[in-house]
Amino acid sequence: MKYNIISYLIGDGIRNISKNKKSTFSAIIIMLVTMLTVGICFVVGENANAILSKMQTDYPLEIFLDNDITVSEKDKLENEIRNMEYVNPNITYISKDEAYFKAIERVGKDSVMVAGYTEKEHPFPPSFIITFKDLNKLEEVAQKIEQLDHVTGTTSEDQKDNTRALTSFARNINITLIVIGGVLVIFSIIIIGNTIKLTVHARRKEISIMKYVGATNNFIRAPFVVEGIVIGLIASLLSLISLAGIYVWVRNTVIGSGLEGWLGRLGISSGIQILEFNQLFQNVLLIFLAMGIGIGVIGSLLSMKKYLKV
Repeated sequence: MKYNIISYLIGDGIRNISKNKKSTFSAIIIMLVTMLTVGICFVVGENANAILSKMQTDYPLEIFLDNDITVSEKDKLENEIRNMEYVNPNITYISKDEAYFKAIERVGKDSVMVAGYTEKEHPFPPSFIITFKDLNKLEEVAQKIEQLDHVTGTTSEDQKDNTRALTSFARNINITLIVIGGVLVIFSIIIIGNTIKLTVHARRKEISIMKYVGATNNFIRAPFVVEGIVIGLIASLLSLISLAGIYVWVRNTVIGSGLEGWLGRLGISSGIQILEFNQLFQNVLLIFLAMGIGIGVIGSLLSMKKYLKV
């Protein structure tokens, strides 16, 4: 008996969808646009966060030291920097002799910057190279380090600008996801509600009769909730397929080839790549299912509110 009631409620909900093809199609399209927008914001944000996470261990800040710094002063300074918050303990020291070859590596041995200099006679200072536990703190840490004794400066302001730009980008993506996603979810709930309201309005007399003969509100709601859930699941599946196709195409054609060169200009050569879609699949699926089912259920319940007051 219980099985028959459940199958009836589910079947009735699915039949409601076939009776309102145009409004159902509109609801699915609106939800598809909503989920795709949220999905795109999510995958862009996840990639930005993944790059930032990788950069935290691979993105170097170079600290230039006095040319005449002694071994004891160097060791003391290294310990001070290592004990700073947000700094990874693996600090690399570049001696003055090594700095010459590092300069050649950077600009090429034919560059005017190294012309006329030798390994023993050159202006390039010794330095430390550090990385960070939290790249957002690069500028804060750099300012503290620049105030220490025997520190003449850190890597160029351009490097800090690049870091600020990327961290700001990741933060803005997350804010955009919340704002745009919130607005579109509300819009989708309204559309789903109006779609189901058409079905409810057409069956208002039937609902009244069911109320008078003792049917509970939950029994009456069930088919319409099923209708909302099915619409949401269809939109979730279409959104997942669409996002996967768009993501793979963009990754392989638009972004993939240019990312390595851009990161190389930032001083990173660790093979950072855009995430594979299968790395994002589970979270995207959960987000789409939660949105589809949630929007469908809320839209259904809101659309029926006044029709259950008999």
